[in-house]
This record gives sequence, structure tokens and C-alpha cells, in this order.
Amino acid sequence: MFFLKHIFRLREKWQIQRDDEEKPFLEHLDDLRTMLLRMALCLTVSTILCAGFASNLMDILRRPVNQVWDMFEESHLPAGIGLEAWGKAKEMATAMTSLDDSQKKLLLRQVSPSQGDLTEAALVLRGAQPLPEDRKKIFIRDGSPTSSVRELAEALDAKEAILTDGTGRGALKMMSAFQPGEAFMLTIKLSLYAGVVISFPLLLYFLLQFIIPGLLEHERRLLYKCMAIGFGLFLAGTLFCYFIVLPRVLTFFYTYSLEFGISNEWRIGYYLSFATQMILMFGLAFELPVVVMPFVKLGVLTYDMMKATRRYAIVAIAILAAVITPTPDVATMMLMAVPMYALYEICIILAWMHERKEAARAREEVARFEEDFETTILPTTSKYIQPAPLS
Repeated sequence: MFFLKHIFRLREKWQIQRDDEEKPFLEHLDDLRTMLLRMALCLTVSTILCAGFASNLMDILRRPVNQVWDMFEESHLPAGIGLEAWGKAKEMATAMTSLDDSQKKLLLRQVSPSQGDLTEAALVLRGAQPLPEDRKKIFIRDGSPTSSVRELAEALDAKEAILTDGTGRGALKMMSAFQPGEAFMLTIKLSLYAGVVISFPLLLYFLLQFIIPGLLEHERRLLYKCMAIGFGLFLAGTLFCYFIVLPRVLTFFYTYSLEFGISNEWRIGYYLSFATQMILMFGLAFELPVVVMPFVKLGVLTYDMMKATRRYAIVAIAILAAVITPTPDVATMMLMAVPMYALYEICIILAWMHERKEAARAREEVARFEEDFETTILPTTSKYIQPAPLS
């Protein structure tokens, strides 16, 4: 209710500037209801459209965590051994444990010699796994059928190769569901988050249309530009999180758990909630210029004011980053706070450029007035005659 009263007061001031009559409180509520209905309808349509691509969205969101797991396993493989070949070797080694010698030979003949040696090396390493370290080396040396298999097994053992079936992602219960309808609810949630992303320009338009009613034609064009810039910044924030922040955060938590001997059995529901919340929060954080620049245009914020309060802005940005990030670690907070502060500095530069532009326009008007009326106006009559230097 506190925020609604302030928004309604802003709408009234805007309407009074347009010589409109002040609206009663109930009419403001009716406009609010209309805005919410439009936003809900837009979000519903976009969610339904995204539901048809739920499997593709799932693959997109799983890509960062798959990269983390693959990168972790590749770091434990000697040079020249690919992740795909190692995963296939481990799967074949598991199948060979239930075969007799003739069947094992027949299976190994179905693959290339290098793949066969890698499979036998995986089989030797699994046999040596429960042994003490000194006896493990003896078993690898004496239990390898050929010298090439022994060299491979020793190299893999030196790198502490992951012996779990499949690739690194196979060590995690990524697709486990503990409730019958959990997969369906995940699809709905994922479609909703994707719907927010693709419908963000319209949602932003409905919101600004409510806060600033009765726009003129040139103001409506300016609003369209703000929507385009806002959507671009929102996409920049989501892509920055998806390609840069999210993989690093997942790598940190993955390796941190392993250092304490904790297995990473991440459930798909928790991971998707974590990833989507982080991506959306970064998208919203990048909207800072869209929030600040309208106040600069309205004269509420000035270049001098923003420059003087830069230290307070740093503290506010750090607190905001700590609150909206879904993880409490300092690294994630800094990954959000630094781009936000960079955007704030860009806002300061844009405010300085805006004041210079207004100052030039004011000087032109003063010069035109002096020329028309053959008089002189002191420079102090306009606040834009002497723009502050950029610093």
C-alpha cells in the first residue's frame, strides 16, 4: 500500500501537468486492475507458447551444468584421451564384468584397438580401486594384459580419472524426481520463466503506461526507445549470467563440495530454480539505466547529484547485489555488483551529456531571444548555460 500511494501520487502529478483533473483513488485502482489483467494475459500467452519448446528450454538450461561436469572430468584425463572415448570405455568395462573371456574378446573386437586398450585400462583401474595405494600400483602393473594397457592405466591413475559410468554428469542424479507431478510442474515453471523473458518488452510497456499515463506522440516514441533499450539490457544481463556467471558459480560449488568429501547429487528441480532465478535477477539488475535515465530526463536526478552521491551508490549497489543473488558467496555478489556499478557510471556520463545538450539548446534560445528583441540576457538566467565538467 505504501508503494501504491507513491505511484498514484506520481500519476496525479503527471496528469496535473497535462491539465487533467485529479483522479479519485478508486479510478487509480481500476487502472491498476487493467494493467495487471493485460500483464497476466500477455504472460499467459507467452507461457503457453514456450511450453511447446519445454524440452529445448530444458537442454538450454542444462548446458552450463553439463559443461561444468564435463570440464571437471576432462581435467582428470591425460592428454589425448577424449571425454566421449573415456565414457564409452567405462560403459564397456561395466558390461565386461558379467562376460566370460571369449565374450570379452568378441566385444573388444567390435571397437578400434585404441578404444579396446582404453576399455581394458578402465577395467584394470576398477579392479585396483579398493586396494591400498601401494598394492594398487602392483595390481595395475601385473594385472594389465599388455604394456599399452598398463601405460594407459598408470596415466589414468596418476590423473585420478573419474571411474563412474558415463561422463562427469553421470555422477549426479540430475533427472531424479521425488513426486509424480514434479516433472510437469517443472515444465510449467520453466515455461513461465521463459515467458517472462520473451514478453518483457510488453510487460515493461504496460507498467510504464500505468505509471506515466496520457503520453503525447513524441513521448510515446521516447517510451518505445526506452522499451527497446530496456529489453536489450535485460537480454544482455541474462546472457551475461548464462555464459559467464552461472558456469563459474556452478564450478565453485561443485569443486567446493568435493573438497569436503560431499557428493554432488543435485536434483533437477533445485537446479532449475537456482539457474532461472539467477538469470532473471541479472536481467533485472541490468535495467538500472532504464530506471535512472527517466528521472534524469524529468530533472529529478542531475549529473552533480549523481556524482556527489557516487559513494552511497556503491554501497547501495553492493547491498542490492547481496540481497537479490540467490547465493550468499562474495564472488557471485561481485559478479553482479561490478556490472551494475559500471552501468551506474554510464548513467552519470549520459546525465552529463544530457545536461550539455540542454545547455546548448538553452544558449541557442537565449541567442535567438537576444537577436529578436535586441537585448542581452545574463548567463545566470539559465541553469544550463554553464554545464558542469565531466569527472
